[in-house]
Amino acid sequence: MRANKFANFVLISGILFFLMALIYDLYKIMILSSLDKHRLIFAVISLAGVVICSFALRLRQDYKINLVLTGLSICVSVYSVEIFLFSQKTDIRQRLAQKMEIPFDTRSKREIIQEMKEQGVDTFPSFYTHLIIPKNGLEINGERIFPLSGVSLKNTVLCNESGKWVNYKSDEHGFNNPSGLFEVEGIDVALVGDSFTQGICVKQGEDIASQLRRMSGLQVINLGNGGNGPLLELASLKEYAEPLKPKYVLWLYYEGNDLGDLVSEQSSPFLLKYRNHRFSQHLINRQSEIDSILIKYMEEIGGETVLDNIVNIIKLWHLRLLLIKPSLPPLFTELLKNAKNLTSAWGGKLYFVYLPAWNRYATDLEHGTFYHRHQVLSIVQHLKIPIIDIHDRVFATHPDPQSLFPFRVFGHYTSEGYSLIAQAIHASLKNDGFLKQEKVKSEK
Repeated sequence: MRANKFANFVLISGILFFLMALIYDLYKIMILSSLDKHRLIFAVISLAGVVICSFALRLRQDYKINLVLTGLSICVSVYSVEIFLFSQKTDIRQRLAQKMEIPFDTRSKREIIQEMKEQGVDTFPSFYTHLIIPKNGLEINGERIFPLSGVSLKNTVLCNESGKWVNYKSDEHGFNNPSGLFEVEGIDVALVGDSFTQGICVKQGEDIASQLRRMSGLQVINLGNGGNGPLLELASLKEYAEPLKPKYVLWLYYEGNDLGDLVSEQSSPFLLKYRNHRFSQHLINRQSEIDSILIKYMEEIGGETVLDNIVNIIKLWHLRLLLIKPSLPPLFTELLKNAKNLTSAWGGKLYFVYLPAWNRYATDLEHGTFYHRHQVLSIVQHLKIPIIDIHDRVFATHPDPQSLFPFRVFGHYTSEGYSLIAQAIHASLKNDGFLKQEKVKSEK
């Protein structure tokens, strides 16, 4: 009798769970501008879960109990894999460092920030805009705002992939730049992109933009922020690059997650407003508001917490990342076209910089189809946007491409990797005649 009651409880709970998941999936599908096939799959799975649990309630007692035990066994197995993947993500670098006898700082980001504050250094974690997509932005003075950078002029803690924690002093708009660049007349190059553009996880000055400044002597500004996908990058272009009107814009595309990020971004009605070239939040003139709302937001969430990790595990985030490969959203082409038109409107020129992922060099694979590489490059070529292919120019010709990633595992590039990328970009701009023109201009 107790077993039967337990089975009924599990099945009724399953019906409620799958029903809520179905309602959520249908809501997301309704507000998306285009149908996401993965969201549709989740909706079908949720519907199937409701039907199966409802049907199971009517089964004979022994069948019902066996079905519930089988279902629970599957759930335990799946979550065991998820927890294993989570533990691998958090521990693998520490284990490798120990094996290689390399010092590794095991303190958490929260501990680093707390210790710096105790030393009198006003410190904040790096803010990632994609975290507020589920909230459709933040609210300030009765209206919504989508910050695209961090708190300004503060010590900002990034991450630790090499064994040492990395931090930088943010500029007057919360980006990873020296202070004062936004006041310089005649910005030559602006970079938009995600964490690889921002400079995770290397020291300030070792990111791509900083190295380009040193190589070329040009005024180069970094507008990258971790977690950005194509829609957030178009937003950054509109909010911060358009007022500066740089001669060149480098759109840094990271193959590992940009398409998946776009799937998430297009679920935000607010961010979709950037499809209209007239829309702007005028963020470049609202830094005091941005600082105020971000400081409040970060104090509330307290950086990455145990709860964040638990939520990710419940959502099977690591397992889904491993198994689900995002398709190429139709919106991708539209956003790139808008970026090119926006840049051209002020007389600038847009470049598409293709950044490869570690996975590409870890196993044998078909390079053209992996991460939709040929499809993506075909779209860019069709739009007549010049391409700087870092896979071809740097990694494919390198004798040991995995050495350009810390501890040779999945993650961001080493300082050497960023340096080689900056050299490839510099060579492309030089071949295009841009650097030659600038040199003549400066000599006059």
